[in-house]
Amino acid sequence: MLQNLMFFSVFSLVVLMIFPAYAAVESLSFEKAFYTNEESFIFVGIESVGKKSVAVVIRGPGGDFIDILSAPVSDSDGQFSTFPRPVENVFKIKGTYNATAFTDDQNEKSGITIQLEYDGNKVIERENFVLTLRTVADVTITEGKTLSFSVSVTDSSLDNLIFSLEKNPPSGASINPNTGQFIWTPSASHGNANGILYNFDIVVEKGSQKDSESIIITVKDPVETQPKDEPKEEPKDESKEEPKDESKELGIASFVDQSKDPQSYVDRYNNEPAYKKWFDENFPEYDSIYEAVGLKEVKEIAPFVDPNQDPQYYVDRYNNEPAYKKWFDDKLSRIFLNSQAVGLKEMKGIAPFVDPTQDPQYYVDRYENEPKYKEWFDENFPEYDSIYEAVGLDEQTVVPPKIGECGKGTKLVDGVCTVVDQPKGGGCLIATAAYGSEMAPQVQFLREIRDNKVMSTELGASFMTGFNQFYYSFSPVIADYERENPLFKEAVKLGLTPMLSSLSILSIVDVDSEQEMLGYGIAIIMLNIGMYFVAPAMVLYGIKKAKLVRF
Repeated sequence: MLQNLMFFSVFSLVVLMIFPAYAAVESLSFEKAFYTNEESFIFVGIESVGKKSVAVVIRGPGGDFIDILSAPVSDSDGQFSTFPRPVENVFKIKGTYNATAFTDDQNEKSGITIQLEYDGNKVIERENFVLTLRTVADVTITEGKTLSFSVSVTDSSLDNLIFSLEKNPPSGASINPNTGQFIWTPSASHGNANGILYNFDIVVEKGSQKDSESIIITVKDPVETQPKDEPKEEPKDESKEEPKDESKELGIASFVDQSKDPQSYVDRYNNEPAYKKWFDENFPEYDSIYEAVGLKEVKEIAPFVDPNQDPQYYVDRYNNEPAYKKWFDDKLSRIFLNSQAVGLKEMKGIAPFVDPTQDPQYYVDRYENEPKYKEWFDENFPEYDSIYEAVGLDEQTVVPPKIGECGKGTKLVDGVCTVVDQPKGGGCLIATAAYGSEMAPQVQFLREIRDNKVMSTELGASFMTGFNQFYYSFSPVIADYERENPLFKEAVKLGLTPMLSSLSILSIVDVDSEQEMLGYGIAIIMLNIGMYFVAPAMVLYGIKKAKLVRF
């Protein structure tokens, strides 16, 4: 019994020594925001395994090697920090430097890289985002009216933004530095009859990045008659100057129950062919169902709209001028919706299930590749014309090729453009779901092995073609289950570790011929068979034998 236990202990130790867990650096940053020439800088970060050594290589603006920093063995959680190094000993010239961290299991190429900016006095870490303000539309308002709107950046995940106004903003105008809420009430001295233009910048800052958008606000004198200009002309379109308005002579049709909503008859007429036929045959004296039930017929564009004027102009007036809004609501709201009146499509906005921090293309890919997800979306969100509209993307259109011509990745077969096999494989769905991102070091490692090693030979390309047909027959189901079950996700991640260790062989050897690819390929396959099948079988056999000896 003691001999068996010793055998298993030694065997387990040998397995761990031969196939250690693959350690990869997951994050890297400065310990603080910046360091001056008189200070010593320190890198901190996390690697995936724990108790591993980490190195950080620094390369200059021209890509030349500058220095390498080492870190003591990381703690059990994988957190590490490098030994301090004086800024003046490393950063000699102004410019952008690269710092790459990697473990003993990685190389510099597969490590995590951040950019550092040195201005001659201090060095800071460059942010890995692009700060961009959304476009701010120009506005026209009248004196005494309060203008208020919010500005935002294109990346909604950013926080701790600082907003400000620059380049001669008008007196009294202000913007909340934290929320981006702009507010201004022009006084009587700010405008005139023709309008005074105020051109200034709205600015946002985060760290070392800064962006601005120019805005023009035109301030005019208040015109008391302006809201009444259009309603004075409207009665001509309503009924007073309509001598041929037969609705007054005919009155409401006899079949109409005036206790019911007249719109119900219109809806039946539009949706029920038999009802429409019955009405048209029995009430030809009425020009329309609207006249018969006493409703104004809805028109696409309201009569007050100038076709040469931008429709958004009317929407802006409605949103910014209370008097104009009151006039519209009193006179036209029962006939038109605000956006429909000027020929604009009502904005639906982003669907509620969309995570603003998630790439919208993720939802499109799921819709196109997962039948269950497509069925769920179509049933629950019929108000959207497409998945692209629901997630806020412009729908992609495919331009049909000319006869006899096919696009990239297809060829003409019997007059039809047919998809041909591509030299590169698709994404690794199981590994991406396990590690949470296509940019995870483990997923990048698998992609590099596939594209740079396996696919570099015809034998490897043929193998990948057959493997992909088998792999993509089941991998989407496993990837979905990983997203739904965190415990299963961790189990898959643990199961992938031996395979990643075995594939690391290809990252350190040169594959220059078909024979070498075949040899290394067979060796790695046999190694994985040993790790995933033979070793567990030996362990199970040993346990079973130990039980038999015991009893």
